[in-house]
Amino acid sequence: MLMVFPTRTHVYSMAPVGWALAAAGHEVRFVGQRNPREVLPFAETGLDAMWFGEDLDIAHHRRLSGGDAGAAHQLSESRPERYTEEYVRTVYDGWVDVFRWNTPESLVNELVRFARQWRPDLVVWDPLLYAAPIVAQAAGVPHLRMMYAADQTARIGAQYRDLRASLPGDTGPDPFVEWMSAEVGRFGADYDETLRYGGKTIDCHPSYLRYDGVDVDYLPARFVPLNKPMALPRWVVEPPSRPRVLLTLGISNRQTLGEEETSVSALLDGLSDLDVEVIATLNAEQLASVEKIPDNVRAVDFVPMNELLASCSAIVHQGGGATIGNAVVNAVPQLVIPGTTWSERVSALAQAKRGNGLLVDLEDVTPETVRNGLERLLEEPSFRDCALEVRDEMLARPSLDDLVPELERLAR
Repeated sequence: MLMVFPTRTHVYSMAPVGWALAAAGHEVRFVGQRNPREVLPFAETGLDAMWFGEDLDIAHHRRLSGGDAGAAHQLSESRPERYTEEYVRTVYDGWVDVFRWNTPESLVNELVRFARQWRPDLVVWDPLLYAAPIVAQAAGVPHLRMMYAADQTARIGAQYRDLRASLPGDTGPDPFVEWMSAEVGRFGADYDETLRYGGKTIDCHPSYLRYDGVDVDYLPARFVPLNKPMALPRWVVEPPSRPRVLLTLGISNRQTLGEEETSVSALLDGLSDLDVEVIATLNAEQLASVEKIPDNVRAVDFVPMNELLASCSAIVHQGGGATIGNAVVNAVPQLVIPGTTWSERVSALAQAKRGNGLLVDLEDVTPETVRNGLERLLEEPSFRDCALEVRDEMLARPSLDDLVPELERLAR
């Protein structure tokens, strides 16, 4: 049973483990809420899907996860000096509330009834979907998480754990433990710590994105690029006559917010004077503020990223986990203008430290800063050399096919 937050990026991140299990002869099925705006991605994976509960209100979820407590208490915060006691408590409590909202009682009741009827042997779940470990615990089924980006929930969980350990006396109940104990208790099950991060966690992202000091048993695996299927334009696979640069701001904001956090005009202006071919995957709404598309820019609504990156010398993007994975397996240096949704800035900082990328913060985006960053990526060989090292590290990992025997052992 695959249980995923029903948006394209999350579905595509989990589908490859479903393929590996199906290829080994197992019955695999997506199970969960239906997102009316994102039904097609499930069909595109070729795996079965079943819907339960009410349709997901994705706009309401985005408002919740954006941090109603304000910018000072966002999960995406990456400055250690901001990790105060107030910050850790507020963010931890806030995300338990988000998880609780994502887990309505009526949905869980339906899912538990179905799981007890169908009797899956293993549940693989998305870090945003805590209905999944509840269902698994209620049905007596082993379960594990699968990451779609850096593990922010483990980061804030470790910070909250360390905060409680540092305070004298009774610090009160852990809101996550309190909530999950009540949820599984409704079905006659007991709380255990696998409910927090799964028995194990499949992680297909570069090791430099992983946090130290978290209580997670990771199963590293090779990243599998998966993009929306389409007929490829011939120019995608033809060798470019000059360095090709991909500019993408991901699909998450486009699909849910309908807006971007950075200036598309500033990004295009910064690339306009360079002797490069820019492929900008931007739609009409994203280009609405642009007076004139530069001559060296080809604007297209969508091109499969993995296929395009094979001919690219650099990529400019917002820092999403799937974009990072696609760039890593193609050994492409990355200029990140990090968003504020999840782990974009901490991922950009980790890449800059590793040496296969640079970042320009949102407040620092100007045509000059974008141009300077991209020129460095193209002209300094260290970035390409490091990108090749990181790619080779990724390709040396076990494939998801290689993990199937371990997943079968867990299921038994």
